[in-house]
Amino acid sequence: MGYNCRPPGFLERLVQRRVDYGSKTELNRCLTLFPLIIQGLAHMLGAGIFVITPSIVQTIAGPATCISYLISGFAAALSVLCYSDLAARYSCTGSAYVYTYFSLGELAAAITGFFLIGELIIQAPMLTLGLADNIDTFLINGTIGAWQESYFPDWMLHTDFLAIGIMVIFMVINIVGIKAVSFLNIAIAAVSVTSLLIFCVVALMYGNSDNLYKVVNPEDGRTGFAPYGVSGIITGAGTAFFAFVGLESVVTLAEEAVNPKRDLPRATAGSFLIVLVLYMLTAFSIAYFQPWYELTGNTGLIGSLGSRGLPIPKLIVTGGLIFTVFSCGLCTLTTVVRVVYSIAEDGLIFSFLSAVNKVTQIPIWNVVACTVVGTIGSIVYDFDTLSHMISGGTLSVFVITALAVIILSFDASEGYEQLTTEETPLTAPPQRSKKVLFAGLMSTFMVITTILAVLIAFTPFSTSVIVFEVFLGVSALICLILVRVKIPLKRDETDGSLSFVSPGKPFVQGLSILVNLVLLFHLEVKALKQLAIYCFVGMIIYFGYGIFFSKVTEEKQKILGDDSISLDSQDNSTE
Repeated sequence: MGYNCRPPGFLERLVQRRVDYGSKTELNRCLTLFPLIIQGLAHMLGAGIFVITPSIVQTIAGPATCISYLISGFAAALSVLCYSDLAARYSCTGSAYVYTYFSLGELAAAITGFFLIGELIIQAPMLTLGLADNIDTFLINGTIGAWQESYFPDWMLHTDFLAIGIMVIFMVINIVGIKAVSFLNIAIAAVSVTSLLIFCVVALMYGNSDNLYKVVNPEDGRTGFAPYGVSGIITGAGTAFFAFVGLESVVTLAEEAVNPKRDLPRATAGSFLIVLVLYMLTAFSIAYFQPWYELTGNTGLIGSLGSRGLPIPKLIVTGGLIFTVFSCGLCTLTTVVRVVYSIAEDGLIFSFLSAVNKVTQIPIWNVVACTVVGTIGSIVYDFDTLSHMISGGTLSVFVITALAVIILSFDASEGYEQLTTEETPLTAPPQRSKKVLFAGLMSTFMVITTILAVLIAFTPFSTSVIVFEVFLGVSALICLILVRVKIPLKRDETDGSLSFVSPGKPFVQGLSILVNLVLLFHLEVKALKQLAIYCFVGMIIYFGYGIFFSKVTEEKQKILGDDSISLDSQDNSTE
């Protein structure tokens, strides 16, 4: 007699979860707390201060950009609590991708992974284009641009060969190893922070408070501290979220940290707090120094110093910009390589991308592949197009991470399983009842919160709308209260075994989901379309490849096969 031990079916594969394989890794565990903080600092600084902030001030929020950063910083702080909580629980690389795999299952993890890859792959060429433009404009007076116009046909003028060269440099440094990346980041971080503080001092010395609230844009007549209104501040906050992509950079190094469960939460929080203060100070200084409508795109900060006849500060800030954006681009490639490595190691994308070189302890083919894709992005798209594709994936990942914290912190099975015997009839609900209750409450919460976020983002203020929004908010809160009351926390949440536990579960995570959804719906249509593209590409790759080569499926089939052999042997021996 045999037993029917079937492998997981199609629908089961979509929701099957990965387990934590422990701290074993082929990567080089060499990073302590300080290099991890610098990794996050380097990634977040270059991404926003020099490249995006002038654009937000000029076209989205005006002088109120510092308020936009405060709002996005509040939302990011909620996400910092979520990432710190999960980093203290798991030591696997992959960040939000692997957290989603643990909590929501395989399909959701695949989509989350491609959200991450899409954002980072866009960020890398955007930074190299911005860096190349600043080098060409401010250091060599447009020599490269003039050379291309003289010797290349029109169809090649859009190709930025300096940006391509910078991507190749990123690739070589990453192939050398994580120690080389860490050493460069530490050196560059000192230069970056110093140059930013010098700019802020110069801006406050030579600026004018009238630039904050009295200047009038001659083109459209906009004026005041918030020339684009409250909507502009919220939209600016959504765009400014790009600055906090570096949070992913810290937790993706889990398998290269010496003590990940202790150091990752500290490094995530430490780098975030430092960067938030620098962002707000710099955004205020930019608006104080020069009328907001006179800023110019990705060279606005240095251009303003040049227009005021301040050559020495301009030279210092130019050097800081170049080094900072270089470091940020380097960190971006480092981060996307780790995310791709984690997904490939799970079999959801091509396995050769997880092959680690024994000498450098780096997945070299992965680095090369990510560099090629990033280089193609710098050829196909220009800076402005890339800058409008950002933030959507980041905000979506933050929503998913907050949801993962709730799912992984509460035990929907403990204490509800009873065996029915003649002496002990079934007097309590079966194990599945708590799972159904938990799933129902969280599904209801997500639907209500999404509707509430859409109303906040798109409907004008009125008494009836506000009353309905309050009703939805109270309904969502009731769902979370029922989760807290009816579903117990897991044992490790209360026994002190974790180095960090987020306070206020699940209410802090619920607020994080709402705030991030509101910011997401305030993004431009381009960003939302790009998000849909990430999702579509992710599903194509998953259903075309990943679902057939998933390591989780292989492990289940192997276990089932071994159990089947064992059971058949027992039956034969009994006979």
